[in-house]
Amino acid sequence: MSGTHRGLNRLLLGLLGLFLVAAGALTAAAGLNPDIAAGWTATGANLLADITTGLAGAPIPGTSISWWTIATLVLALVLMVLLVGWIVSQGGGRSNRASHREDPEQTGTTTVGTSLVSAAVRDATRGDDRIIAATVTTWKVKRTDGIKLALQARKGVSPRDLAEAGEELIAGLDNLLGDQGPVLIRITTGLRSSLSGTERVR
Repeated sequence: MSGTHRGLNRLLLGLLGLFLVAAGALTAAAGLNPDIAAGWTATGANLLADITTGLAGAPIPGTSISWWTIATLVLALVLMVLLVGWIVSQGGGRSNRASHREDPEQTGTTTVGTSLVSAAVRDATRGDDRIIAATVTTWKVKRTDGIKLALQARKGVSPRDLAEAGEELIAGLDNLLGDQGPVLIRITTGLRSSLSGTERVR
């Protein structure tokens, strides 16, 4: 439950992984085979000569600076801005409200804060010996308010029992909020290690 663009991240990481694998394979091949090393040296020298010739062939009038140099700097700046935007877009999506409803007659809005829902969950689980702690966080999921309910189970408690308890809590929250939104229930042990099959999404 976040604003991270998983598909784009996986694509970029895949491309980066392929590039690193290819670079590593070529480096290893060059170290093992002198002919490959000589070929790469000659290719690098030719590429450097072509770049130097290209830069010299497009000078800015009255200066010794090439238009290609300016174009390269602009491209690098654009790439830097795109990378910063990508970094900023990671994670996010967290909200401080569990529900937001507008009056049909547009006379106002009703917002339920995360703190109210969290307090209600703590009150509901206070007498339950199966649960050590319960926390609530809220997120924006496709422009909809979503809830993540984390239950810390006491040692020896069945994950299925905790999942059912979590669903009862969510049903109570639905009644409290008056609507149903996306919900993630996460159950952990006292050591915060995940139990098999302990995440449930609605």
